[in-house]
Amino acid sequence: MSFAGGCLCGGVRFTVQRRHLNAVHCYCQMCRKAHGTAFSTHAVIRPEQIEWVSDPAALVKFESSPQAFREFCPTCGAHVLVHGQTGDNTQAIPVGLFDGDPPVTVLSHIFVGERVGWYQITDTLPQHAGWPEGFGRPS
Repeated sequence: MSFAGGCLCGGVRFTVQRRHLNAVHCYCQMCRKAHGTAFSTHAVIRPEQIEWVSDPAALVKFESSPQAFREFCPTCGAHVLVHGQTGDNTQAIPVGLFDGDPPVTVLSHIFVGERVGWYQITDTLPQHAGWPEGFGRPS
């Protein structure tokens, strides 16, 4: 299945080839600051699953923590890609960038240890204080 998406101004466009989109809600301070929200929702993909319609070299890259990068549209500033934080080659795309209302399955809440007090989690999805076991960079 193919899922198309892009940034606010339309200057960055991509297509993701996957059977379905799995995502996590992340409450870490960096995601909150990058998105200006209580949490961010990212679909995790492998690099070979994304096809760039526009030139990905045009994205502005910011090293948000050692060896972890966030990439933004240079025109509208939309947060487009996160990579390097897990220590492998997975990438994360904010699900709000996908066109329309694609079927997204949110699997869990991560970094709830950094959740702001003014937002309460009210569903029954698994919650992890940091990375779920088996994910993220080894400590």
